Amino acid sequence: MNKTLKKNAFKELTTYTEKAQRNTKASGSAVVIMKDNKKVHEWYSGKHHFEQGAKKINYDSRFNVYSVRVTYVGLAIAIAINEGLLSLEDKVSKYLNEYNKDTLGETTIRHLLTRCTGLKFKDSKVYRAFDLGTDIEGKKPEILAKILYKATGKTVNDILLKKVFKPLHWTNTGWVTEGNNNLVCDIDLSKSYPTLRIGSNLGDERNLYVSARELAYWGNLHLNRGVFEGNSILPQEVFELTTSVQSPNSFPHHLPKFGFLWWVKAGDVSVSYNEIGSELPDGSYQILGASGCSCTVIPEYNAVAVRMSNSLNASENLGFDYIRDIQMFGNLVISSLKSS
Repeated sequence: MNKTLKKNAFKELTTYTEKAQRNTKASGSAVVIMKDNKKVHEWYSGKHHFEQGAKKINYDSRFNVYSVRVTYVGLAIAIAINEGLLSLEDKVSKYLNEYNKDTLGETTIRHLLTRCTGLKFKDSKVYRAFDLGTDIEGKKPEILAKILYKATGKTVNDILLKKVFKPLHWTNTGWVTEGNNNLVCDIDLSKSYPTLRIGSNLGDERNLYVSARELAYWGNLHLNRGVFEGNSILPQEVFELTTSVQSPNSFPHHLPKFGFLWWVKAGDVSVSYNEIGSELPDGSYQILGASGCSCTVIPEYNAVAVRMSNSLNASENLGFDYIRDIQMFGNLVISSLKSS
């Protein structure tokens, strides 16, 4: 099918994303769709912020991806497990001796990766909010990063730079320690000015900035189990860990299932809370960040869909429904792929 027809196939998806950009008061957004290892749709809109002189969003504009970063932490953990430096069944008390051992109890790395520890960490103390493996909770990438460092002597960033970013020559992915012209500002609706989140380059903070293209390549690396542009850079087993269901067998059926912090669609069981669109087939997996950035991998279609945005707090300030939005985006990706 020619490029014009392919472009038209994604028209509804683009229109929807433009509307979401307006509704969340984002200054910019982007969409990249890959199928069969090729970019079949690439779209950029808006500017890095609303102030005078703002740069237009383009292929090397880097968005803060917020919670999408947890899949980067997950891959670093998977590499360490594959190399025999960690185990999914290791008790976290083995590495977190600064916390009360009785409270940590039988909690394992598997529970951390699948968001069901029931623990709350605050400063030097840990509390139990619910019984182990009975509910889902917020992500704890900083705890995983701490465990990784204690087990390997390396940071998340150390491992990913050596194993992924440098071998693949990705120059628009990384934890940002200083400002530069390619960074897209956050439009924080609780503030009257655009912001950037600057931090350390250890890989445990919310300052991972990625271009839409390289986030699509990230999804495609997972889709192809470590093969990128014909070259295998990591063992297939690493990705079998990260993208297949790792939630404990005892996990309640009505709760969503996770790989290494990826949401995984598995089976026909309805879940009470779900970020994955109803039209996405089983085996699809996805991650969503607070600014609206997302990466969705759809093995059945050999496809990856990335959506970028830069608006924070739209749910609190505008009543915007991020969950309904990402479900709708995923469903439109499927209808677009069917017609492309």
